[in-house]
Amino acid sequence: MATFSEIKKNVLNYINPYIHPSIKEGLYRINLKSTRDISFAFTIMELLALISYFIFFRDVLSEPGVIPNALYSIGVSAITFLISNYGLKDSKHPFSTYRHISIIYYILIIIFGIATSFYHYANGNQMFVFFAIVFCLVNFFLLPPITSFILIFGSYIVFYLILYAYDGAIRINLFNYSLLAILTVIGAFNKYRMQATELERIHRIETMNDMLQNVPVHDNVTDMKNRYALRDDFDSYQNHHIIVVMLDLDEFSKVNEEYGLDAGNAILNQVGKYIKTHLTDSHSYRYGSDSFLIILQDMELSDALQRLSIWERSMATLSIPEIDKPIHYTSGYSHGTPRDEDELRMLIEAADRKRRDYSS
Repeated sequence: MATFSEIKKNVLNYINPYIHPSIKEGLYRINLKSTRDISFAFTIMELLALISYFIFFRDVLSEPGVIPNALYSIGVSAITFLISNYGLKDSKHPFSTYRHISIIYYILIIIFGIATSFYHYANGNQMFVFFAIVFCLVNFFLLPPITSFILIFGSYIVFYLILYAYDGAIRINLFNYSLLAILTVIGAFNKYRMQATELERIHRIETMNDMLQNVPVHDNVTDMKNRYALRDDFDSYQNHHIIVVMLDLDEFSKVNEEYGLDAGNAILNQVGKYIKTHLTDSHSYRYGSDSFLIILQDMELSDALQRLSIWERSMATLSIPEIDKPIHYTSGYSHGTPRDEDELRMLIEAADRKRRDYSS
């Protein structure tokens, strides 16, 4: 069973989760874009509503507060649209500079919603506008849980107090009203956390891609490519018939222990030169500490085996002055036409399995 401290920690983390600064910038950008889109849509809708009132329902415009309320919502939305649109195009400042625009717009437009719904309530109509605005803003804005809690509950409380002062809120079911407020807050909390989690996942993927881009693809000891270069070279192998050769130096670790790393590096360097001279320069890799990968492309298997035979004879002449023993190795090959990176990996694994079979 969870302890009180663990429950408290989970609650605090739910209410105020840690968000990496780079992720916050992504949330600010989403909010700014949502603010721009919503304020633009709201401006157009209110303009069309005002025009339709002028044409078809002029008697409604004579009622107190209708025109000022409509002009207020249009003005607030139009100004918000211009500011948020400018913020999205502003390359000199981060999106965090405009992070309060969504909150300010929420407060200003909810005032319009309260005023409009109060007018409807006083005239015995449904209070659709207030709830529609709250749900719309909750669905489009990504506000931190504490901010969402204050704004949403604050809106519901203020509106209820206004209705209570008017007639005791006699037509409001307080239980249903409170439940709706709670569910709206929970929905806002979950939406924020889900979007933050998604942005964090994207951030991790981008970070890993950046790390992979910065991984060296050249081996200084052998002056060959290393295994990470395969990622960049795959396009040249895709849908081409290739012969994959895996080569492993036998008991290389003992050579390092007995003769030292310099002698071991000299062996690796010579083996690399023989591979590049007799097999292929551009499609050979130092695959591990004592293993090499050679890929022969667009070649008949018989021709590849003949080339490998010539290379093996040259390897028999390999000698290092510091070492008074022959260099032994095992190799294996496979061949096929890889359609994707997984199939290339399977060809490499097949060649390595055959190498191990030969050595056993």
